[in-house]
Amino acid sequence: MADTREYDVVVIGAGLGGLLSAAQFLRRGQRVAIVERLAHPGGRFTAKTFHGAQVSTGAVHMLPFGTNGELAAMLRALGVPHHIHDSEVFASFHARGRQYVCRSVLQLAGVLGPRQFAEFVRLGGAMLLRQPLPEERDQTYREWLDRRISRGASPELYAYFERVCHFALSVDLDDVLYPEIVETTKNMFRYGAPGIVDGGCAALTGELERRVVEGGADLRLQHDVIAIEQADGAVSGVRVRAKPTGDEVLLRAPMVISNIGPWATRRLVAVPEGAAVATSTGALAAWDRIPLPSGERDSLSETDRPTPHAVASGLKVHLLSDESIIPHRGIMYCLDTERIAGVVQPSNSDRRLAPPGKHLLITHQLMRGEDVNIEREAARADLRRLFGDDFGTKVTILTMSQYRGEWPVNRAMQGEDVSPATGVAGLYLVGDAVKPSGYLMVEGVAQSVNALLDTLDGPTVPAPHTPPKPPRRRAFRWLVAPPPPHPGS
Repeated sequence: MADTREYDVVVIGAGLGGLLSAAQFLRRGQRVAIVERLAHPGGRFTAKTFHGAQVSTGAVHMLPFGTNGELAAMLRALGVPHHIHDSEVFASFHARGRQYVCRSVLQLAGVLGPRQFAEFVRLGGAMLLRQPLPEERDQTYREWLDRRISRGASPELYAYFERVCHFALSVDLDDVLYPEIVETTKNMFRYGAPGIVDGGCAALTGELERRVVEGGADLRLQHDVIAIEQADGAVSGVRVRAKPTGDEVLLRAPMVISNIGPWATRRLVAVPEGAAVATSTGALAAWDRIPLPSGERDSLSETDRPTPHAVASGLKVHLLSDESIIPHRGIMYCLDTERIAGVVQPSNSDRRLAPPGKHLLITHQLMRGEDVNIEREAARADLRRLFGDDFGTKVTILTMSQYRGEWPVNRAMQGEDVSPATGVAGLYLVGDAVKPSGYLMVEGVAQSVNALLDTLDGPTVPAPHTPPKPPRRRAFRWLVAPPPPHPGS
């Protein structure tokens, strides 16, 4: 008979969402177990040392909203030590064979030229100053753009909107609705500059791991989850198997938090027929919003099944350079490439992320097809465009990695206000796949944990955990110069 242990909460997956959830429940005085199939925590928000560089497992060592964002706020509330180097510019842009550094939005005029910049101001005003019109609410981002500008007549402007979408969301313009772009854009300007974590993702994950272990969590690495157990229509625990020994353990708990994504969670539990859960706003449970991988069937009928969203995918390249390529802490968007959407140089913020005498560059692109080799060759072609004869000599590829689907589970959907509830009492989801609308990457992960706490505490709690979004007027600080960093940065 398997050994049995008793807890208040079992968290499946020790990625960022799982660790943040565990820290929040420990803060409430509950007994917490965390189950992770790998030999290390962190998921997509950690890094491995390779040839002296900190190669990230997913994120590019970046917090999209920097020190003013929701993840940084949660880390401060939890007392997790960290330091974030905020971007010091709006962005830079590689266009027409050269790089343009823009400290403010107004300096985009030098990249786009007078006519395209005037179009940018007109479109940006529509996004930031008014809500989407009724006829715009069901338009994809591409439909909205194509009715207002032409790629042929405004190539740099069209590429700007496209590359920001590819870099931030890892989906194409056809695969995200215009209202979601509006909310995401507002947040990107309201919260302020993105930031690089001091020490990289692994340093932050290490501090978070230390906090939960010191707080009393039972962190079980190299453990596979066999099944989520149920009794009387509610979860009763999680059955796990230790990889090194094969020993099985039943972790009993009345609450299970899954950070492994809706698909993988659904496979571990038998979902009662008709168990789609509606939130107070009418949104369905997360796994009723996400199409299962090909070859699998979900529990919804064809008439009830929502319109499927594209599963995000991307290819990331780590490079080492003999010289500094990007002269600032921030993102360089590429407007004259075929695939690569943007590049960051995190070693500008922390030289320890690269070996001595080198700089670390990370590129990101949307995968447009199923053939990984074609995507990799497209990346190499873009790198030759960007770096010329220096590519292969002064700038060399360190690693190339791609993601799609459920591993990693990040960016499984964008633009749905989904509930953390699953239809099984006591079973909840956190992670990027269930982030609130308007949030991206790790900011969405933090907000998914806030949404979970709001769901558990109910409407009677006077102050919700999910904070209100900053006022729109804060976006105008980027017009002339980037906003100052948070006092605690």
